[in-house]
Amino acid sequence: MKTKNLILIFIVLTAPIVLLSLINYSNSPSRNINGARGAYFTKVEHPATVHEGKNSTFISIVYNKNCTTNGEGNASFYFMFYLDGDVWWNESNSTGYQFWHCNTGFLVVRSYVIPPWYTMKPAVHDLKIELYSYDRNVSQLQDVASFSISVLVHVKIESMIVSNLLIIFVIVLLFLGHYMLTHGRIEVFSSPQNATPISKEQSGRTVGFLSKLWSLPFVRFYLFIIASWQTINVLFYAFSFPEEFQPTVHLTFQIAYIIILVFLIGKENSDFEGNGFLWPEEEALKYFVVSLLLAALYSFVIIIVPGILAGYDVYPSVPSAEILPVILLSLVATFAAETIFRGYVQGKLTKLIGFPKALIVTSVMFMLYMLNFLPFDFSRFPSDILSFFIMGIFLGTLFYKTKTLLCPIIFYFVALILESFIPVRTAGSEYSNLFLECVALVISYLLLEVLVLKKEHATLEDEKMFLEEMRTSRDS
Repeated sequence: MKTKNLILIFIVLTAPIVLLSLINYSNSPSRNINGARGAYFTKVEHPATVHEGKNSTFISIVYNKNCTTNGEGNASFYFMFYLDGDVWWNESNSTGYQFWHCNTGFLVVRSYVIPPWYTMKPAVHDLKIELYSYDRNVSQLQDVASFSISVLVHVKIESMIVSNLLIIFVIVLLFLGHYMLTHGRIEVFSSPQNATPISKEQSGRTVGFLSKLWSLPFVRFYLFIIASWQTINVLFYAFSFPEEFQPTVHLTFQIAYIIILVFLIGKENSDFEGNGFLWPEEEALKYFVVSLLLAALYSFVIIIVPGILAGYDVYPSVPSAEILPVILLSLVATFAAETIFRGYVQGKLTKLIGFPKALIVTSVMFMLYMLNFLPFDFSRFPSDILSFFIMGIFLGTLFYKTKTLLCPIIFYFVALILESFIPVRTAGSEYSNLFLECVALVISYLLLEVLVLKKEHATLEDEKMFLEEMRTSRDS
C-alpha cells in the first residue's frame, strides 16, 4: 500500500470523530462565564495525588492581557478557592495575601501551599480557582481553573483492603495453577527460523539495507503510526484541550490503526493466521488460563509483594461512571498494540532477520510508541524506557511461544485492568518499581516455559499441519 493511500485512509477514518469532538469542545461552556478574558491562566501546576497528613503545593501562572487599574497598567487581582463546590478561601479577605499586582502584557507566578489533608479513607477533592480583577471596588471574574486532587491513605498489610486483596490473589493463583496441573501443558510446534537476508549484494551495506527496509510496507506503516501518535501527544501538551477530549482522540486513532492494518494485510494477500490471528478451538480454555495465570502472577508480584514490609498507598476507587470507558480504552489499546507490534511487525521481522533480532527491534519500536516525551521528566525517562522495553520483550516472547495473539492480548489487557481498578500501590522509587517489574516478568517467563511445551525441530510440513488443524477446528 502506497504511503499516499495510507494517509488518505487514515484521514477518512479519523476526521469525522475528531471533528465531532472538536465541535463538542467548541460548544462547551467557556471557563470564563463573563467573557472578560482581560487576564487568564496560562498554566496551573498541581499534584495529582497527595498523601494524607501532608502539605501540597500548586503554582498558577497568570497572564495580564489588558486589565488596568484606574487606567494604569499595574492591575490588581485576587483568587477565590472552592473545595468540592463550597467557598474555601477568599484571597481578598486574607491578611497573608490580599490583592496582588501584574502589569499589562506581563506574567505573574503565584505559589500556594495547601494545608495537610486529613481523611480516614482515600478521597478525591475537586478544587476550583477563580481569577478576579479588582478596580474601583468592582471585582470582575477573568478566568476559572478546575482540577482534582486524590488524597491517599498509607496502610499496612494488616489492613482489611490489603488482606482481602491478598486472599483473592492467592485463591485465583491456586485455582488457575490447579487447572493447568490437571489438564496438562499447551503443546505448540516450534517455528523453523527462516530468516531471509535482504539481498546478497546489500547484506553488508548499511545504506542498501536501510533503503530496502524503507521499501517494505510494514516499515512505512510503523513510521506513519509513530509520527501520528506522537504528534497528537505533542498537540495535547502544547494546547489546553480538556481531559475528557483526549481519550476520544486516542481511541479514534487506535481504531483507525487497526482498520488500516486489516486493509494492509489484505493488500499484501497475507493470511490472517500468519499474523497471529489463530483461534485454538480445542484448547482455547488452556490458552485463556495460561494468560490469566501469568497476568495474575505478574500483578501479584508488582502490587502485593513489595508492600509487605513497607506498607501500601490506597487510592480512591475508580468512579462507577468511568469503569466502562476504562475497560473499552484498555481493550482497544491492547488489541491495537499487540496486532501491530507482535502480530504484524514482529512476524515480518522474524521472517526477515530471525526471531532474536526481531524481538529486540520490535521491543524498541513498541517502546518508542508507548513513550510520552512531553512533558519531559529526566528522572523518570530512563526507567520508562526500560519498563516498556522489557514488557515488549516478554509480550513478544509470549506470542512467539504460543503462536497466537490471544495470549499477549489477554495478558496485557488483564494487567492493565488490574492496575487500573486495584486501588493499592506500593510507595517506592521509579527504579525500585522497575526492578520489581523485571522480577515479575522473569518469574512469568519461567512459568511460561513450564506451561508451554514446544516440540523442537518442527519442519515446515509440521507447521503447515498445525495451521491447518487450527483452521479446521475453527471452521467446524
